[in-house]
Order: sequence, then structure tokens, then C-alpha cells
Amino acid sequence: MKKTIVLLAGIALMVAGCTKTEVITSGTDGAQKGIGFSAYTAKPTKAAQVDVTTSNLTSFQASAIGNGSVYFNNVTFTKGASVWVSSPVYFWPAYPLNFYAYNKPANTTGFDITMNNTTQSVKVTPAADLANQEDLVAAYAAAKIESDATNPESSLPLTFKHYLTQVVVNALSTNSNYKVVVDGVKLANLAGEGTYTFSTGTMKAPEDKINSATSSDYDEIFNAKTLTTSSQEVMKSGDDGGRWYLIPQGVTSWNKDSNLTNTSHGTYLGLRVKITTTTGDFKVYPRTGNAFAWMAIPVPAELNFVQGKKYVVTIKFFGESGNGGAGYVDPEQPGDLDGNNETNDAGKKIIGGAIKFDASVESWENANTVNVTINL
Repeated sequence: MKKTIVLLAGIALMVAGCTKTEVITSGTDGAQKGIGFSAYTAKPTKAAQVDVTTSNLTSFQASAIGNGSVYFNNVTFTKGASVWVSSPVYFWPAYPLNFYAYNKPANTTGFDITMNNTTQSVKVTPAADLANQEDLVAAYAAAKIESDATNPESSLPLTFKHYLTQVVVNALSTNSNYKVVVDGVKLANLAGEGTYTFSTGTMKAPEDKINSATSSDYDEIFNAKTLTTSSQEVMKSGDDGGRWYLIPQGVTSWNKDSNLTNTSHGTYLGLRVKITTTTGDFKVYPRTGNAFAWMAIPVPAELNFVQGKKYVVTIKFFGESGNGGAGYVDPEQPGDLDGNNETNDAGKKIIGGAIKFDASVESWENANTVNVTINL
């Protein structure tokens, strides 16, 4: 699924869901008829921050509950030839089992699992540091018995789904009269935690942590990049990729028209920028103070943080959309940033619309011809 949307200041936003499921089948190692899995995941785009795929899912954790008790809990299943088995092996009991499986991220901070007869869930708190955020996948299979293990070598198929939302930010500038340099990116006022429930397959964020004083901001500073007319990913530092893995949630966008300084904690996207003219190096933004300052744009409705979706947001500076072409001063960063001697520019348009003229020439002051005769 792909969509393209044009927004303020020429911002374009491409929304891409996960592509088709990749199926792996294989035999198990040896003649054991223990519990083994054939695992499947969606196949997203690869990145420096690694998206989990069927091919790179080398191990996962699994629990089984049946007959009113936990049969096994948080057991590691490792990929053999291409089927995942535990060591030592667990065998099928006489009663059905519910299976709960998930990949165990390298950064286990902010990843808490609850597994008992009544609750089977994972509470996730994405790391504040972008480099430590990881893709998380999970699978659930209810009421399975040995005869359900019909894949090669009696393995039970598991389909893992991505249960976070991925966001990547690109940018470009279309006006050669201005130089735009970017060295940071931000998403403000999101819930910074959520709980995934295996039986429903959904992640839910606490309502009181969305668009509230307890919301979380995710911001990173990177190596400065000068924008060109070609879109480039601004969340990169050197050769490292950058993308957010965030909690799926419904948000309310910052309303720049009715809530200039964002006291309602609306969600917005920001870039830390330095904008100058290309001739004379005139400082456009920030006009005063530091070399860089945050600009902001309201998060559009299309960026709605749906579970399992990847969003690629492309910000197009000077797109001549009637909004000035450079976004707005960060609504939560007060100060005189545009040089107008006002103490708080928060939420204001960074640069006005295109300079245009409606030219006319006045008539001669005296519309009638005056004849002058000089006698010598």
C-alpha cells in the first residue's frame, strides 16, 4: 500500500504498509518430533537499524499455556536448517496449547513481558536514543495440538507481525535562492509506552500519555546535511541509518491556527535547520542566536501511527503552497528567532509567501500637452 500526500510548505508524505509475507519451509535437525516452528514475518525494507525479517530471525522467545497452567515460559527457539527448535526439546502434551512468541531485542531495557494464566502481554518503552530503538515482532497461535504441526518435519507455522510503527524522514529544497542545512529531527508529544496483548494482536498506548503534559518527545541531532533538489534521508549520521520504531497510537495534530504555542500538546514534526540566502549568506532562520533552530509542522492526518505500518515523510522546503515554504517556529521553543525583536516567536511562520509585485505606471501629471513657444 502506498499513498502520496501534499501538505503545507510543499510537504509530501508517502505512507507504505508492509509488503507480502515471505514463507520459509524446511526440515528439522534429526528425527525428534518435539515442538518446532516454521516462522514467517513481513518483509520490509532493510536498513542500518535492522528490520526483522524471516531470513534474519535467528531466534525468538516462546511461551506455551494450556490446561490451566504454563507449560513452558520464555524458552529460546533457535533456527536450525530453517526450522526453529528449543534445546532441550519440548514435546506435545495431550491437551491444546496457546503459543506466545516474540523476538528478544538486543536492548532489553523498556521491554517487559507478563506471562501467566490470565495475562499474556509485552509492555514496550522505545528507547529515547534513536540508535537503541529496535524492530519488534510477535506471533500468537491459539489452541494448537500436535496434528496442527503440518509444515515440513512436523513444525507448527507461526506468523510474526510487526507491532510498532516505523517512521523515516526525508527532506529536499526546491529554491536555489536559499540554502537549507539540517542537523536534527524531532517528533513531539507522543505516548512513550504501550502494551501489546498477544490474544488481540494489538498494541495500545495509555490515553493519558498521548497529547498530554506526560507525552514524550523523540529528537536526535545528526551530522549536518545541506538539502538539494533531490530527496535525502535526514535521519542519517555518517553511514548509519536512522528510523523511529514507535508506539502505535492515535494522535491530535498541533493546531497552529487556534493554539499557536501548543498548550494542548498537539503532535508535530520538527527539523533543526539553518536557512540562509545563497547570495550574501543572509541569515533567514534563525535570524538571531544559535546557528540552528527547530522548525515545526503539524503532523498530518495521514501520519496516524498505525501498527505495522512504515511511514516515509518527505518535507519539501519552498514548495510554494502558500504557507511560506519553511514551516513554523517550534511552538514549544520560545525566543526571538526571526529577528523581529519580539520575545516569543513560537508557532509563527518562519518566512512569508513568495515576493510578488503588481506593477503599474502612473500617467503624466498633466495629461494635456502644453505647447511652449519661445520667440527670439
